[in-house]
Amino acid sequence: MNIRDYVESLALGDGQTHRGNCPACNGRGTFTAKNDGGTMMYNCYKLGCGSRGIYDTDMTAAEIRKRMRPMPERAVSEAETMEVPAYLVTPTFEHKKHTAFVLRWGIRNYPGLLYDVKQERSVFPIHYRGRLIDAVGRAVGKRSQPKWYRYTGAANYFTAGKGDVVLLVEDVVSAIVATQLVPNITALAILGTSLSKKHMDKVGTYRKAVVALDPDAMDKTLQFSRDIKLWTGVDTVAMKLIDDIKYRVEEDAQQLKEVCT
Repeated sequence: MNIRDYVESLALGDGQTHRGNCPACNGRGTFTAKNDGGTMMYNCYKLGCGSRGIYDTDMTAAEIRKRMRPMPERAVSEAETMEVPAYLVTPTFEHKKHTAFVLRWGIRNYPGLLYDVKQERSVFPIHYRGRLIDAVGRAVGKRSQPKWYRYTGAANYFTAGKGDVVLLVEDVVSAIVATQLVPNITALAILGTSLSKKHMDKVGTYRKAVVALDPDAMDKTLQFSRDIKLWTGVDTVAMKLIDDIKYRVEEDAQQLKEVCT
């Protein structure tokens, strides 16, 4: 059975989605398919698997009528407000490890930074609709493990800056530095190793997307770019870096300004 025949066999109605094992590479839970108004989209997220595509199907009369009916408003579940523990404090110069870290990357003046005196971490809060829902802590002490720490895990990504072009990067520091190099963009740290539906929903709200992961992750950069363009239809560019954005390489900064126009 070829991939399209497999997708057809799922018999997905309008608005229905499927996630399971890929019939081509046998990737576990990496294959997704969705029927969006008669347009069928499918993709395998496993690196090296070329299973992806999009094609039109015929909608039934019942599906057309259902789509034309106004949908009732549904309650949206929201993440709970994060309770800030006593050991997360406003940093001062007395917190020398934090100070050295933010000065090294030129992010000392980023608003809202906290310091975890217990785990020795520079902490980047994540807000949603004005509420603190999560935070990302970067280890600055030699004994602190893991390197990055999520305080609630409620957030799907971290964003810095504001613009109609979104730049996808791997970590929070790179996101902040990117907005210093190119002020009129939104930088999004994916906070993980793969893109989820939440990432796609967010990226789909922008005019253009640029993927600029670390240089040693070029295969993933290309994969993410293809996935974003397929699933969102947003104009997407894969950017090849000389070094991670937070190192502020002049050639990278100039290229970033050009592709984010």
